[in-house]
Amino acid sequence: MALSLVAPTPEPEDLAVELAALGTKLEYLHPALYAGEAARRTATPNHPANTPGTRAYQEHVRILREEHLLNEGWQRLLHDHLELVYNPEKAIAIGVMIGDAATGNRNQHATNLRKRGVATARAAERNSVQLELFMPPSGPDEAVLSDDEAEALQIWFLVSYRVQAGDSVRVHSELSLPAKVENGFVVEWKRRIPLPVLEMDGIEPPDEDGSEEIDIPVDFR
Repeated sequence: MALSLVAPTPEPEDLAVELAALGTKLEYLHPALYAGEAARRTATPNHPANTPGTRAYQEHVRILREEHLLNEGWQRLLHDHLELVYNPEKAIAIGVMIGDAATGNRNQHATNLRKRGVATARAAERNSVQLELFMPPSGPDEAVLSDDEAEALQIWFLVSYRVQAGDSVRVHSELSLPAKVENGFVVEWKRRIPLPVLEMDGIEPPDEDGSEEIDIPVDFR
């Protein structure tokens, strides 16, 4: 699979500025990753094999939404089967994605660890042709987009990859904007913002990550 280079990413001192341009902060992103890691520990060996990853994904989405709704007035958004949190002032949304070992490393090309559905490919296609952030009107906590707003929507992903060493876990992450998906994997990013590594102790051994995205065919009549 051919991988392409990405645009330069910001230096660490510019991180707050880069995130602020999107309307978010590291203080909203790291708690989501922390909550997901904590949720993994609630699974026992008697649970289905994908339980740790599924619970982590659910908490990633929940906390990402709660932090932005409470602190920034964002909205919940279910768009094209993607569970997102939506910034109505800038027409951007953030979802979550499990990445590979290059996640958070500005010198390597990161991609998703497991194959994504066609919804991510459609999001990347829209992202690749957008030149600016649009500004649709704000609304209640639950967003419903018009056709024009959906077309203007720019979808970012909080991408994370966990590495366990003994009793500690390091979560590498980035907030990134996919531009091209091939065979279910991101091969080109329009923008990547690496985040500081999140370190946690006392973590139970990981199991397989659960499904992050379900594409359900709908027959419109």
